[in-house]
Amino acid sequence: MLINNVKIGDRLEIKLKKETSLGKTYVSQVENILDNRSLLVHVPISYGQVVKLPVTDIYSLLFFTEKGMMGFDAVISEYVREDGFNLIKFMINTEGERMQRREFFRFNCMLPLKIAKVSDDPNKQDNAEMADGIIKDLGGGGIRFITNLELSERDSIKSHIILQNDLIISIGKVLHKQFFPKSTYKYQYRVEFVGILPSEQEKIVHFIFTEQRKMLSRGRTEF
Repeated sequence: MLINNVKIGDRLEIKLKKETSLGKTYVSQVENILDNRSLLVHVPISYGQVVKLPVTDIYSLLFFTEKGMMGFDAVISEYVREDGFNLIKFMINTEGERMQRREFFRFNCMLPLKIAKVSDDPNKQDNAEMADGIIKDLGGGGIRFITNLELSERDSIKSHIILQNDLIISIGKVLHKQFFPKSTYKYQYRVEFVGILPSEQEKIVHFIFTEQRKMLSRGRTEF
């Protein structure tokens, strides 16, 4: 059974099965394997608050294991509190399937950013001064940020993101733009990475799950 590839400490994404690809995804971590049909995972945290998922729904669980990504359908059998942690007992009700890498989980945050518009012409040298911004959510596939730099949809940008001691440099494409004339930062953009090293993407993913584990450790509160 594919569930035998899931180990304690593996990270996972939790999502309502009935929702579309645009639905909310939560990140968590395996706390204990009870048997080949049930396991305990940490209750997810969103914006610093623990999230109590409805017990009446069916969930899609995506585990990131040493053998690759494994997907299962599951239901919540009960909530458990152990050693001050809020845990969910999931009952697996499918045999599972191996999954291919898809869109990355997006992590809500507030991180400084440097960005500059760049040309799509490889023969043109870019000397634009970098502007300040703040990342609102971050994923291995892109970012959402606010800034006072005016861009257009489909513009290409270079971004400098500092994660702990790592400087992540990427090229991205603006997918969506919003204008807030009365805000301190007047523009919000959603950007897809189109030029980033796989090793840099892995640094972003590692950072996200490290921060989530910290939040889980701090989330020792009752519902």
